Amino acid sequence: MSRRVWEQVDPLAFNDGVLYLPAMIELQPRLMLWGHPNQPGLRERIANDRPHGTSGEKLLCLLCMRHQSQRGLPRAPVWLTFVEGQHGPMFRHENGRSPHAEHQPETDTHKALKERKARTWESVGGTVEIEVWRPRARRRPDVLAVGPVLTVAGEVQHSKETPRTIRARQRALRKAGDRVVWTTDRGADDIAFLHPVPHLSVPALDDHRMYLSETRLEIGAGAITFETQRCGWADLWTGTTRCPVTRRTRPCGRLHLYPTLNPHSYSRQKAATTAMFPCGPRPHLDHLLEGILHGTWLPYRYRDRVSWIPADAHATVTAERGGTLDLAEAGSIPRHDGPADRTCERRYGAVITQAEVPDMETLPLCCGQRPPGRIGQPLVLACQLCSHSPTYYRRHELEREQAGTHLDRGVARS
Repeated sequence: MSRRVWEQVDPLAFNDGVLYLPAMIELQPRLMLWGHPNQPGLRERIANDRPHGTSGEKLLCLLCMRHQSQRGLPRAPVWLTFVEGQHGPMFRHENGRSPHAEHQPETDTHKALKERKARTWESVGGTVEIEVWRPRARRRPDVLAVGPVLTVAGEVQHSKETPRTIRARQRALRKAGDRVVWTTDRGADDIAFLHPVPHLSVPALDDHRMYLSETRLEIGAGAITFETQRCGWADLWTGTTRCPVTRRTRPCGRLHLYPTLNPHSYSRQKAATTAMFPCGPRPHLDHLLEGILHGTWLPYRYRDRVSWIPADAHATVTAERGGTLDLAEAGSIPRHDGPADRTCERRYGAVITQAEVPDMETLPLCCGQRPPGRIGQPLVLACQLCSHSPTYYRRHELEREQAGTHLDRGVARS
């Protein structure tokens, strides 16, 4: 008995499209003419070649079949039906699963933001490709820009998506060696699903053509600059005045970098040595895209949110607050940035205090036995409960008891 046609298909030999079995050609719904410019009548041909789905067995979802193969599942067909959706043609799964983003038509806003990214990167010297297949990532980013130093993948997210899907796509593109920047037109209070990845939020405009005509699209969320202030300044990230290094309420007396919304701090930022899109009172999309491609803006993750920060401040911020570049691009949310030690040790550890706490040699110091991790530091209220402390409230009574004990021992020996 001869094998059925779909049994001869190896999904790993294709990309992420839809396989039209009668012609054995792969369709890419997000490309012009589905990736076959030499066949302008292909869409009408497929639309009229009914039935589709399980009964027709003509359209295979290569992306689903590849996922089955990678998970070690037995090979099984995943049939699709071609339908006309709200925004254009789309391919619907017959098994009830929602359509893949790769198989759905793009909205006008998505196309406009994608074109804006490509146009900006081309104007600053990048080699740009649209919807190019990345074999190592097994993904097709919206825009791929190759600059003098970096390869940047630009993703546009117009609709809301699950954080798990966003993180998976981030990790896949990062595996291919790309620095990824996500762009959305959703408000700052509606992009929590993008917080774990490097993102930029621009205003939502009524007409999608304005995304191409507006001179500046100001960044509403996803980028921050810093200003130098004495320790004790109100920290925008933590909402406290604690020292960003020691995490203590007592100021250490040194200068630190604090995240700021000061427009003068923004206007001093340069996207490159010869910036085509200089920064204005607030950072805007073209300025950030140019800086990201040239490496003058880097992603930084503080707690559960990733922001783009100037590269000249990145080393200082990571030294003071912890974190690495890999942590910002990992697409995950680890529970703790610091080492797995006790809070008291992390807050009052000897390494931190020796480097950051002002010299207190003239004051009595803590032995560190009662309050853990405070050895060599000034005395605190808890030291009054430690019998080894000079401020122990029963010290004189204890010394008399010890003196009496030694006297009794001396008498007994004699």
